[in-house]
Amino acid sequence: MSEVTIRPPRSGEKAAAYSVYETGFPDFEMSFEGFSRSWDRCKISGDLEKLWKVAVVDDEIVGVAINLMLRSLGWGAIWELAVDPEMRNKGVGSQIVKESERTFLELNPAITHFAIAPKTHRRKAISFVEGLGYGIQSLILQLEGPADTTAVEFDIEVGIARLEHIPLFIHLEPDTYWGYRNRKTWEYTIRGGRCYALTEPESNMVVGFMQLIPNQANDDSTTVSFSYKEGYGRDVIKSAMCEVQTDRVVFWIQDMHQEILDYLYAEGFARKDSEFLAKKRVMHDTG
Repeated sequence: MSEVTIRPPRSGEKAAAYSVYETGFPDFEMSFEGFSRSWDRCKISGDLEKLWKVAVVDDEIVGVAINLMLRSLGWGAIWELAVDPEMRNKGVGSQIVKESERTFLELNPAITHFAIAPKTHRRKAISFVEGLGYGIQSLILQLEGPADTTAVEFDIEVGIARLEHIPLFIHLEPDTYWGYRNRKTWEYTIRGGRCYALTEPESNMVVGFMQLIPNQANDDSTTVSFSYKEGYGRDVIKSAMCEVQTDRVVFWIQDMHQEILDYLYAEGFARKDSEFLAKKRVMHDTG
């Protein structure tokens, strides 16, 4: 096999990178439009050049990694990793991971962990990340079920999320480890629209946030991202289900949110997909 080069993608390589990305390792659902939005956003922010990686053999892209820094957690995360099927089991994925780890450390020498999330049904992907020193630490579940149009038990007001809400949103508990935790991410999310602040009327206290994203591949469902104040998780979930305009609702939820998971399963939700969170501690030289 010819030499493999790992480098940042170039501006004109969007389509070539997506053609590898959609081959799916472990498996992906992002459309070209969604991929393009992520590409363009990261190009503007500088993350495309700083964080994303492509593997190139004979001037052809054979692998791609979408990486991000979860700065509030002190992690570098390999968000998505794809290798051309004809180039798998040849060390390409391992080289991408190692180069990504090196980049994370360059950007933040104090980083504590590397992270990657293989799908639970992909045994080869799990073995791959474990072989690189990652250990599975938690589970993230994608649940889908019916929207509930009945009134919520707790009186919650739903209003448009505004930038001035960000200092309050930052302190809420996100649905997953990748949930919004820093101001720049919050700003981008709110400017994108379909974002709502949930308030307790009596105290005027912000108790939750939600973003409603209609699924392009399925007109009958809406994906909900959310954050909540402790004790208000179910109220935020029920408010979200009342606000969606589709018959079905999709949530991504980390396994630590037991009360919310219990509630959704009782309401007829079922697991549609799931992935492990695998992490590797960065061993800093203390000598």
